[in-house]
Amino acid sequence: MQEEEAEKILKAAEEACFDAIFEIHKVARRHNTSIVVEVGRVPVEKKPLTDKELSAQQAKTRKSRPS
Repeated sequence: MQEEEAEKILKAAEEACFDAIFEIHKVARRHNTSIVVEVGRVPVEKKPLTDKELSAQQAKTRKSRPS
């Protein structure tokens, strides 16, 4: 039972992260700006993805996630 609950919690957290990512990209597109991600203390500027691109990325991530 605990393992099932843990899976539910992880799935909810994953969904929340995807929702946040969609919102970040949507806001960046609305304001015609880039998204800056810090990698190893170095800022990397990326153009925002479309909802279609984000959906494809989400599907790819879920497919590669171990069951």
